[in-house]
Amino acid sequence: MLKLFSLAFACGLWILVNAGERESEQTLLVPVELRNLPAQLVVVGQRVEFVDVRVSGPRTLLGRLSSKKIALDLAGVRPGPSSFRVTTELMNLPRGAKLLRVTPSVIGLEIARMTKRIVPVRVDMVGAPPFGYRSGEVEVSPSTIEVAGPAPQVEKLQAIVTEAVDMSRLTQSSTHDLQLLGPEGELITYNAERVRVRIDVQEVMMTREFRRLRVAIKNTTYRVTPPFVLAEVSVRGPQRLVERMSLASGEVFIDAGGYGAGTAVLPVNVLLPPGVELIAHEPSEVELTLAAESEPRPALPTKPEKKKKPGA
Repeated sequence: MLKLFSLAFACGLWILVNAGERESEQTLLVPVELRNLPAQLVVVGQRVEFVDVRVSGPRTLLGRLSSKKIALDLAGVRPGPSSFRVTTELMNLPRGAKLLRVTPSVIGLEIARMTKRIVPVRVDMVGAPPFGYRSGEVEVSPSTIEVAGPAPQVEKLQAIVTEAVDMSRLTQSSTHDLQLLGPEGELITYNAERVRVRIDVQEVMMTREFRRLRVAIKNTTYRVTPPFVLAEVSVRGPQRLVERMSLASGEVFIDAGGYGAGTAVLPVNVLLPPGVELIAHEPSEVELTLAAESEPRPALPTKPEKKKKPGA
């Protein structure tokens, strides 16, 4: 009985050992590890994180490959493209394991030098101020930003842009604390995150002429000679007021109140809205003759009524 048990144990052990030594194939997803990258150099752009590897060998051997990594030694790389072919030696496969296929078979890296550069700040002003206003000087503090990162990305930067400012709502100068947009790449850094911006907003001023305005004569019951006067008026003020204003009847006038019959030189007055100034008006004064109105005509006599005949 003991002999039979020993024989069975020996057969099972033989089968187990030979099954473990039988050739097999396996697909592995192997991570790629970068080592010994020189100081002041970085890997930019997309890079291969894993490679798909097909290997063959004894089952017991392949079972120990699940922890394998592909280590790329970057000690001698320089700025620019670098490539590494994935080989059996690079994977450091044990004896008895064979590399059948690897995808990708070549790992490409883009190496860049780290650099710093001073770049101006540009304020993103969206739209235009409301009608009658214009933007003036824009002050930014700080006006420049130190940018650090891979040379190809840093060197192409023309300006660092702020978050947008809506100009359509600004009717006076104002100060804004603005966030800097970006950085554009994950390896790029700024030495500041925000800037203070002062935007000068001014009213647009304009001059306008009004021609052939009839001058009203106020506060008199006398007959006036000349019966009417035409004037020209020049004004200056904010565009939002001057461009849309009009001089209605009675806003250009001569006040004859307190003057009796006779001749007098009286000033021409102009009523303007607040904020608008009078530059010139012609004539500035007028000689008027005031005369009493002629007496009313006597009423015409009325016809006598006819007497009615008796019995009519």
